[in-house]
Amino acid sequence: MTDPADPVQEACAQLARMVPWLARLTPVPDETAFAAPGMTARPPAAPLPGNAAAIYALTSIHATARQLEGVLKYAAGARRPGPLAVRGGSDANTLGALDAITALIGIAGDDLYRMVITELEQRLDEARSVRAIDEAEQWRPVRSRACPSCGCYFLRVLLDAAARPTGRIACFGHRESGAPCRAAWPGLADIIPDLARAETADMEG
Repeated sequence: MTDPADPVQEACAQLARMVPWLARLTPVPDETAFAAPGMTARPPAAPLPGNAAAIYALTSIHATARQLEGVLKYAAGARRPGPLAVRGGSDANTLGALDAITALIGIAGDDLYRMVITELEQRLDEARSVRAIDEAEQWRPVRSRACPSCGCYFLRVLLDAAARPTGRIACFGHRESGAPCRAAWPGLADIIPDLARAETADMEG
């Protein structure tokens, strides 16, 4: 049976992986506007410098991670000051808040759980709407193979722009403590040599 916390853990793991990508995109204007042949597209006018969609998605993740951590800590009995104190604004603190959400979600009742997963999924939708995120990372699940690091079955292989496996593989699962695994390897052959040979044969055939 699937653990009811799994969707929350999966959403937090995906958001944690998107944070550094979004941080890299925020200074870069979105230059996807229409341009006539022979002309260079100019970014549309925006109230923010850089990539407005990436800035919005990143700041929303920062805020939501801290808010949900606070709500869950409050539900667990924490009161200010102490563990409920607000985290700083760094990316590392955001990742810490996401880790805390996965560790605390087990205490949530049905209504609180629905609120948490709804907020996380909204942040994922916002991040996925950033064009460069869509183009930068596409992952395909590796079926029936356990992660050598944590033992879960959330391995995924990175695809290139043509939807072919690049070889890079990462774990999107969680350890027994509830913390994201985040183990990664540069190639399939490093951990799944038989699958790597099959992928190579498929590409050459």
